[in-house]
Amino acid sequence: MNYNMRQYSKEVEKLIITEPKNRLIENVLGLGEEAGEVQGKVKKLVRDKTFSKSDIIKELGDCLFYVTAIANYLGSNLQEVANINLNKLHDRQKRNKLQGSGDDR
Repeated sequence: MNYNMRQYSKEVEKLIITEPKNRLIENVLGLGEEAGEVQGKVKKLVRDKTFSKSDIIKELGDCLFYVTAIANYLGSNLQEVANINLNKLHDRQKRNKLQGSGDDR
């Protein structure tokens, strides 16, 4: 089945099993764990010379689940997250600050 992002967000909520008091912590830790799994799949390219696009996409889906769950918990949504991120990056680009480090570039 194909979902738009609004439907996806609602479906994510149906799949949350963590108690509300622990949800933010569990979702953030889950995101870190899944991001690590993406890293592991890419590491295999360097170590074993193997690369599975479909495996990485599956792990990115798990990351998306947790990003969505966190946004939902915070009363936001993926559209807002994407808009804020692109506005931030375009502002950095205008100021020639895409490179470097730090949140407030």
